[in-house]
Amino acid sequence: MQPDEELTSYVFRENQIVRVTNTIHYTRLIPRRNPEKRLEVSVCRSGELSERQIWDICSTYFDPFAPKPAIGRGVGPAAAIIAENLAFDADGKPYPEHANIIGWFDAADKPDNELKHYWMDQAQRIAKQFSYVLRR
Repeated sequence: MQPDEELTSYVFRENQIVRVTNTIHYTRLIPRRNPEKRLEVSVCRSGELSERQIWDICSTYFDPFAPKPAIGRGVGPAAAIIAENLAFDADGKPYPEHANIIGWFDAADKPDNELKHYWMDQAQRIAKQFSYVLRR
């Protein structure tokens, strides 16, 4: 993945938008454990897609599983993730442009609530570079 590649994180609630800066809230970029217990954040590699394709992916792969359909998306560069010494697993599942942000600090001997401040710190810096775009 190239540093200038555009990534998308879908937003489904107003409180996931920082209106003052027109960016997404860092909570959209906090990692969650997958079924194998790996910490990851799901993103769409959207740089080569049209707006229509981006929202078609959202309608098919995000909206049915989110509490509410997306109201917009955060758009930012892969460089924001790379700058935090995180990496990508461009697994292409469940759609070809899907990737996971991986490499989050983890310690098997500590519960997640003791590790969250590490993730929150990184997610805050990343989120500042993800501009909010309203769904049309």
